[in-house]
Amino acid sequence: MRKLGFYMMLLFVLSACNSTVSEELPEEKPDDFAFSLKYGVTAANELNTYDDTYTKDLVEDGTATTDLVLSNEEMKMIYEKFRNADVLGLPEEQGGSTCMDPYNRYELTMTVDGEEYNLKWDTSCESRALNNWEETRISIDNEMIDPKEEYQSLPEPNGGYD
Repeated sequence: MRKLGFYMMLLFVLSACNSTVSEELPEEKPDDFAFSLKYGVTAANELNTYDDTYTKDLVEDGTATTDLVLSNEEMKMIYEKFRNADVLGLPEEQGGSTCMDPYNRYELTMTVDGEEYNLKWDTSCESRALNNWEETRISIDNEMIDPKEEYQSLPEPNGGYD
């Protein structure tokens, strides 16, 4: 009887492990793909494709927002970057001790195939997945946001984070 109980418990534990497999984004970008990505030390920067806006953190001077529309090609590229970075598999924000300070925080609201995702994570401790995400976010900024006239017209930040 004890062996049966042990095997039942083992089966339960193993089945629980299999049900936590990370969800993946569909291969092709759905027509309804849209997102709001807040990021930075205080998550005050925001790229928002629902409202076609970009908000820049000006640190001591608050924030500044401008209209910013991404092309269909840019949205496809961002979707692929999100997929390649496994954005749905990033570790959720845990709170507690940190390995570095300051660190970036992220809040992502995203619509994909009729489903809405609300994710939060930070880079308070390094990991391969988070480093990959940081590279992804930096490439989105460098390739698609920073070159736009709308972004360049925003004021420069005043001050910094320690």
